[in-house]
Amino acid sequence: MDAQSFIREIARVREGACGLTYPAALRMFDALFGGGLADVEVGAILAGLRIRGESLEEVRAGLDVLEPLLLRVPVDASRPVVSIPSYAGARDTANLVPLLACLLADAGVQVVIHGVTGDPDRTTSAEILQAMGLGPVNGMEQAQAALARHDPAFLPVRTLSPRLAALLDLRRVLGLSNVGHTLVHLINPTDSPVCLRIASFTRPEAHRLQHAYFGSAGIPALLLRATEGEPVASTRRGGQIDWLHEGLCDVLVPAQAGPLRDLPALPDPHDAPATARWIQSVLAGERPVPDPIEQQVAAVLQAVGLKPLAHSAVPA
Repeated sequence: MDAQSFIREIARVREGACGLTYPAALRMFDALFGGGLADVEVGAILAGLRIRGESLEEVRAGLDVLEPLLLRVPVDASRPVVSIPSYAGARDTANLVPLLACLLADAGVQVVIHGVTGDPDRTTSAEILQAMGLGPVNGMEQAQAALARHDPAFLPVRTLSPRLAALLDLRRVLGLSNVGHTLVHLINPTDSPVCLRIASFTRPEAHRLQHAYFGSAGIPALLLRATEGEPVASTRRGGQIDWLHEGLCDVLVPAQAGPLRDLPALPDPHDAPATARWIQSVLAGERPVPDPIEQQVAAVLQAVGLKPLAHSAVPA
């Protein structure tokens, strides 16, 4: 496939670059995920999109191409289900995604985490869960068994979609995150159409894009500012959490001005076993759940119908 038309359009920064049309974006993502491009063409497309930013139509096209390629976890339709993407890990503060996942699972929610299993520079959720005896699942039967035990199921991205994993791996080559990292926050790794997706952002443009996608598609989602790239509330600052559903947006947790007081003493972010022990002590009731995490859990339970709605929704 000739990728020059995509690259020219994406790279027209000086003249005012705009997003590809939906049909053109479909062709581009068919080529990206289908392996029909040379390495230099893939690199040019990914770098151009990263610099310019993805449009809503491009994201829709990317998901429409990607989602049929996903191996989805079968879930119990009678129980609520939540998806948590975990692709960043901990660098400067402990990764508490496993704590969030376990608290939700204990409350009766089916929790499917999808992400990377290892990172040479960060401590991943998979490593912490492994230290807790809740290691990544190897297939759909193991995932179903974990959910039936009321444990979170961690699905490696290579199991979810080898083609998506290959795209994400190019971060190491290019030194930049790419459109694959945008898409992973939006996908549904389960067979439930009502799966609540927990998405997070680090940049304002990503926040606007996620709001636009979930709002226009009517897909249930919880949006919050990421903690080092992970979709878990920061223990240092009280961030806003939005619930998007049926074209509406409800602010379930309002933002708090300034840093939080009484910050918890967290374990070394680079020590997965220590983080696992710290989380297990919280789950055992030996230390309190940090307030922001408790608020995020309450927001998720409310969004999946396990808690009454506190106030009315407003248009998204």
